[in-house]
Amino acid sequence: MENTILSFRGLSKSFPGVQALDDVSFSLQEGEVLALLGENGAGKSTLVKCLTGANIPTSGTITLFGKDYTAITPGAARKLGISAVYQEFNLVQDLPIVENVFMGNNPGNGFLVDYKQMLKKCREIFDSFGIPIDPTENVSTLSPALMQIVEIAKAIALDLRILILDEPTAPLTTNETEILFNIIRSLKAKGVSVIYISHRLEEIFDICDRAVVLRDGKYIGETPIASTSRKELIKMMIGRELTSYYPDHASQATQEVAMKVSHVSGNGAKDISFTLHKGEILGVAGLVGAGRTELMTLLFCDAKRESGTVEINGKPFQGKRPWHAIAAGMAYLPEDRKRTGLLLDKSVALNTTLASIKKYCRFGIINSKKEKACIETYCKKLQVKTPSYEQEVQYLSGGNQQKVIVGKWLATDSEIIIFDEPTRGIDVGTKHEIYEIIHSLADEGRAIIMVSSEFEELMGVADRILVMAEGELMGSLEKDSFDKEVLLDMASGRR
Repeated sequence: MENTILSFRGLSKSFPGVQALDDVSFSLQEGEVLALLGENGAGKSTLVKCLTGANIPTSGTITLFGKDYTAITPGAARKLGISAVYQEFNLVQDLPIVENVFMGNNPGNGFLVDYKQMLKKCREIFDSFGIPIDPTENVSTLSPALMQIVEIAKAIALDLRILILDEPTAPLTTNETEILFNIIRSLKAKGVSVIYISHRLEEIFDICDRAVVLRDGKYIGETPIASTSRKELIKMMIGRELTSYYPDHASQATQEVAMKVSHVSGNGAKDISFTLHKGEILGVAGLVGAGRTELMTLLFCDAKRESGTVEINGKPFQGKRPWHAIAAGMAYLPEDRKRTGLLLDKSVALNTTLASIKKYCRFGIINSKKEKACIETYCKKLQVKTPSYEQEVQYLSGGNQQKVIVGKWLATDSEIIIFDEPTRGIDVGTKHEIYEIIHSLADEGRAIIMVSSEFEELMGVADRILVMAEGELMGSLEKDSFDKEVLLDMASGRR
């Protein structure tokens, strides 16, 4: 028999110039894994923050365990057993795992901490997961996957009743994802309810019971997972039928070489050789830890090249710093857009012209008219959704943040553009837009390198795919021979 433990009734939340939530109503059952779906900017994060106490609703009611609330404080959410694990972990890297798990929740008499009891409880939690983690080790020694498990352990230590997971598998390998799913299943069996946010729809069918869809801050509908399809969920999310998940595109690759990499080593990359042609979309595949990002930062001169040569447009490239790569016509859109791709507390305008500001300067004075024209050109071209160009980028959706990064590098007139995980954490509709942007850049004759851990994505977008494993290049596949099983086999270290 269903047991409703959480209900939203007429929940609304507005910010200056933005209606983030508009009269949203739905419920969550005990022991249910509920998918919360929608495009970037649909209102998912705002809703979660209203539940965890980070946001105060403008109107509406939240009913938790039979009691009505017009607003919830973070302390109240914590006492009620509500915990959220976000993409950006809230851990103190230089402290032991056990101290992170019980931070603010230390067992003891109020004066002295019972460290022995902390260790015992911590080990019991990790043993229940079936994962050998030493609680006395520092968090800094862990992989992203294990850091996420520590975050979940923190929640369980608080007598967890509702767990919110926001894009939990973004940094995980296939095996690590299965470990996470097993943990979710065990929590569900104990009556814990899970709100699961993900843009990877295949995961929704693996782990969730029901889906609720938001669009533009409004409740669109809900459906049992067992009685819906990927196509129907996409239609609910974006408001239209997506006839093709990956846009049709004819390869524009020419014989003209934009970049030639010969026996390059350094930063974990080992003896890498390949060519990149103008108009080509070259995919780089591999599992987490394969060395893909390490190779890209090496090519962009953000790490030291120990050996080998690089040629750009037939000329030797000896750059040692990222600005040398930029001057040579190279752009790099990093995997972690929030930490290394953007200045989050700065405006859309500043971020857009950040890498090309010299173009608008003369004698140290910025030509504001030219700068403004550049900002308008790329924001309109990429359809960046923002109230104004002075809006801080931290308040944009993930998809629009990614578009701002694209605009920043397009403004440099770069001929070689590296996209590292360009669609991570981005909804299906915006993914389609990013694919079309990549195609249009290739059509203009630019050379594209696209790094992705999603093999199907590379097969749908790239003209050719290189496969890496443990810092080595295992081989390549041409478009007419793309095969997911072959890619996985190569990515596991088999040539």
